[in-house]
Amino acid sequence: MKTKHSFFSRVFAGVLWLASFAGAPSTASETLVHEIDTPAAQGSRQHHLVRLDRERLLLSWVEGDEQSSRFRFAVRERGIWAAPHTVVEGRYKFAAPPLVVGLKGGALAAVWMTYQDRAKNRYAADIHVSISKDGGRQWSKPQRPYPAAARIYDAQMSAAPLENGGFALVWTDRRHPDRYRLMATLIGADGRASAETTLDPDVCSCCETRTVTDGNTLSTTYRDHLPGELRDIALIRWSSGGIRSNGIVHADRWAIEGCPSNGPAVASQDGRTVVAWFTAADGVGRVKAAFSADQGAHFREPVELGADANGYVDTLLLEDGSAIAAWRGRAGPDEELWMARLRPDGTLLGRTSLYRGGFPRWPSRHISLAQAGDEIYVAWTDVAQQRVRLVGTPVAALTANAEDLGE
Repeated sequence: MKTKHSFFSRVFAGVLWLASFAGAPSTASETLVHEIDTPAAQGSRQHHLVRLDRERLLLSWVEGDEQSSRFRFAVRERGIWAAPHTVVEGRYKFAAPPLVVGLKGGALAAVWMTYQDRAKNRYAADIHVSISKDGGRQWSKPQRPYPAAARIYDAQMSAAPLENGGFALVWTDRRHPDRYRLMATLIGADGRASAETTLDPDVCSCCETRTVTDGNTLSTTYRDHLPGELRDIALIRWSSGGIRSNGIVHADRWAIEGCPSNGPAVASQDGRTVVAWFTAADGVGRVKAAFSADQGAHFREPVELGADANGYVDTLLLEDGSAIAAWRGRAGPDEELWMARLRPDGTLLGRTSLYRGGFPRWPSRHISLAQAGDEIYVAWTDVAQQRVRLVGTPVAALTANAEDLGE
């Protein structure tokens, strides 16, 4: 694999540790990767970062304590945060990080998962869905978009907007005692859910899923559970008409008796798709990414982005065809937040470290990537500062000329 470092060498003059901003000597790189204050309070966690449209970014999070927890969000446009809104507040214990999804037509959908009474049902949670048509000031009565027979497993959920103004919701179900199913439903703009469907009858239990849309096609990536305890990454393409294709992104052949709780990420636009994931098939933690030119029906050989990794990845596609990925790596007793840029032919254009320190355990362990306007944003939860942090960098600092990215 051809590796090119000159681009990132020009942009990042050495390694940037955001944790040492205060009191650290100023370098050229610090003007390109900058920390952004957010409305997330001290103690914020379980964040989710998403692009609403070309210019707007939405950050959601959980804050509060065991006596009262709040699911909140705020929108950032052209460098300014609007006042945050609270979706729900009470004596909740949130399971998977809650989501706010921007819908076609301007409405918002909120999706959150709370634990049931674990004394009665150790493995069950509830998913709640609510719609706002006024930017989050008022919300519809929460609904549970699945039948009474469902047994929602508390590990993960994912959602993506649809062209018709509704959205898709994906979750893991444990109504069958011997395996975990990947389930989905389509929810209309009015909040009403269609009949549930089984995307995969046997998946890895605790790994997060990601779901995105490209036109009328939904793509959900997840860690599959195959004979021989193989737990490789799969991608399913589906729509309101049913499943179009389902297959393994790459046969790592990671055999492990138990879920690694480390799911993949996917981005897709204009027929191009990239999936990034963590594997330790050979006993070494590695982060990989693979491209598809046919909306995820077939994938090229993967590119390794980093070894000695902990995973918890996210990824996005840039307009020039390249991709950005972020993940957690190891750094002695600490961890590092890494970001890399790669192109479809497998060339790793470079990578840089954004932060060194501690990360929380489940359910706040993941990283979020998003693009809005001319900026790339990365969010994570900092254990030492006990809050959600956000940094940004200009797209121009990460994007080479289009002619350099030919396949």
